[in-house]
Amino acid sequence: MVAARASHWKAPLLVATLPLPPAAVGTPAVEVLDLSHRYASAAGEVVALEHASLRVAAGEFVSIVGPSGCGKTTLLRAVAGLLAPSGGEVRVLGGAPRDAQRAHALGLVTQDPGLLPWRSVEANVRLPLEITGATADVSALLERVGIARFARYRPGQLSGGMRQRVALARALAHGPRLLLMDEPFGALDELSREDLRLELLALWERERIAVLFVTHAIHEAVLLSDRVVVMSGSPGRVAADIAIDLPRPRTDDLISTPRFVALDAEVRAALRGSAPATRGAR
Repeated sequence: MVAARASHWKAPLLVATLPLPPAAVGTPAVEVLDLSHRYASAAGEVVALEHASLRVAAGEFVSIVGPSGCGKTTLLRAVAGLLAPSGGEVRVLGGAPRDAQRAHALGLVTQDPGLLPWRSVEANVRLPLEITGATADVSALLERVGIARFARYRPGQLSGGMRQRVALARALAHGPRLLLMDEPFGALDELSREDLRLELLALWERERIAVLFVTHAIHEAVLLSDRVVVMSGSPGRVAADIAIDLPRPRTDDLISTPRFVALDAEVRAALRGSAPATRGAR
């Protein structure tokens, strides 16, 4: 399983952990302020993002939806410290994204789990700890995401959904305060996707890590999130920021309720009102 956009991602540098200073009470997990980004293409300059702003509070789950090519992944890469934007500012846990990255205060899960095929499940999860010299209870990590009994399996012996569980456990290895997820369930069949959604909901309910989650699935965004940020295309801007006031804890049973249906319709209306995405934007 290889994501169509996998080539745009670079793995964060794994260096000796530099702890972040304690965050002040009320410090947002993410602040994106007037962000713009342009890049060159064969057809000329592409404006991927223009004056985009958003905020994710500590412990908040925020999803981003938008048409293909509206700059959702570009925005997430800027938050992860993997891209220097053309303009604007990104702050993660009160500081620069690279500071959070060096402190291993953020975890990243993409559509391609990026597992090493010759290493077992346990060894793949342990890899970032080996590189940084940090310690964690890998068995407990595997238990948290429901794959403890597959610890000795190789990635090739697992389903797509199970491989994504391994990628999630690896992203949690350093105990991040922010989890960035770029369409992590996008390549899965619907049953696997449903299982992973519920697993992620349960994990978030237990641990309340701040999450910034990119998806094309509107009902998924509504079910998971405290807020859904709708992006327009041509170029990417924040078109709407919709509060999701459904009760927690949540299950798939909510999907048929009148309030869920109304929120789903509100997000869809905001998407219909957004401009078409620029061809070639990411």
